[in-house]
Amino acid sequence: MDKELISVIIPVYNVEKFLPYSLESVINQTYKNLEIIIINDGSTDGSKAICEQYAKNDKRIKLLSQKNQGLSAARNAGLNIVTGKYIGFVDSDDVISLEFYECLYKLLKETNSDISECASVQISDEDLFNNKTKFDNINNLDFITTDSLGALNRINSEEIYITGKSIVVWNKLYKKELFDDIGFPVGKKYEDDLTTYKLFNKIHKLVSTEKVLYDYVQRKNSLMHKDFSIGRLEALEVFDNYEQFFKEYNNRYLYDKCLVRYLRILCTILEELYNSQYEDKEKVKNILEKKFNEVYSKLESSLDGLKPKELDYVEKNKELYFKKFFYLLGK
Repeated sequence: MDKELISVIIPVYNVEKFLPYSLESVINQTYKNLEIIIINDGSTDGSKAICEQYAKNDKRIKLLSQKNQGLSAARNAGLNIVTGKYIGFVDSDDVISLEFYECLYKLLKETNSDISECASVQISDEDLFNNKTKFDNINNLDFITTDSLGALNRINSEEIYITGKSIVVWNKLYKKELFDDIGFPVGKKYEDDLTTYKLFNKIHKLVSTEKVLYDYVQRKNSLMHKDFSIGRLEALEVFDNYEQFFKEYNNRYLYDKCLVRYLRILCTILEELYNSQYEDKEKVKNILEKKFNEVYSKLESSLDGLKPKELDYVEKNKELYFKKFFYLLGK
């Protein structure tokens, strides 16, 4: 039986230096039955011309151009026209192993999962330009499987690596039907955070490998290298969404772990603020302190019914972040 069609959605915006590397890593996949959907999101550099040239040379490529609307809108435009049974996303300044889709498809089919995912590593733009990518050999393919509850639990893990691996959408392969009633939130900064938990809530099984098959390129001028801005506080909206979702999910321990993670991110933002040159630090400090106290209070009143090990986990971490937050606040 022929392998089933995988639709790969690639949003593009002003990445002319990186785009050929990214597209080459997709079109040269060992898994050939691909529908490659490129959405040119109003690029003003040479990205559109590069996309057009690749589309001429590869009949699997469908190219859409639209006014600049942001990453979520571009991904949604791709979702609107996919015809594959499975869906993947690749950011146009990143690169994937040539076995990326072969591996994720194999895992998904052999374990009868709804989502398969791999590990990723960060490389610099210099690494990319010098062909110093970092991928694992897929021999002796290791993996674990988990159900929906386990996948949601991974989002709230205290192991930051597991949380990061779980939240992002680009290291995964999905059954198409998961997106039947789910799209990416347009105009939001943390689109992956606001989407992945909804997908995990629909699945029966997720399969995950620790093999590194995706290289995330950290550009020098990316948002992560910029000084603190008030836009960082959009993360509070993300965690308010998480808090409401896990409250309604009706699993006390999972809800408490969500609140613990909320405390952790508030500490992280405060530390970023402290190390920045942002002018109105007091205003942001007041916002963060008010939110920290609110979340901490919710956590304190949500401990009844936890098992001893669960209670120990929550108590230990909430006090850890309490001390860290107010230490940073007083600096």
